[in-house]
Amino acid sequence: MKIRIKNVDLLNELIIIHGFNKTDFGRELGMSQPSVTQIINGDRNPSPRTAKRICEVLECEWSKLFEIVKTPQDVSK
Repeated sequence: MKIRIKNVDLLNELIIIHGFNKTDFGRELGMSQPSVTQIINGDRNPSPRTAKRICEVLECEWSKLFEIVKTPQDVSK
């Protein structure tokens, strides 16, 4: 299973509403700016810990931003 962002636009709006740019948001999360940019753009899936931290920083419910999706490996088990 993997974690996927439900709505990239909503995530970006929440980052802006909370006064962050991508660099500052990455610092707040303790992540590099390239990694954060990939997650924010939907090009990379966050780890469970990172998804939880994003929700803490943005003060929102996990299910508002993320969903768990099954991967082909999960289906074959």
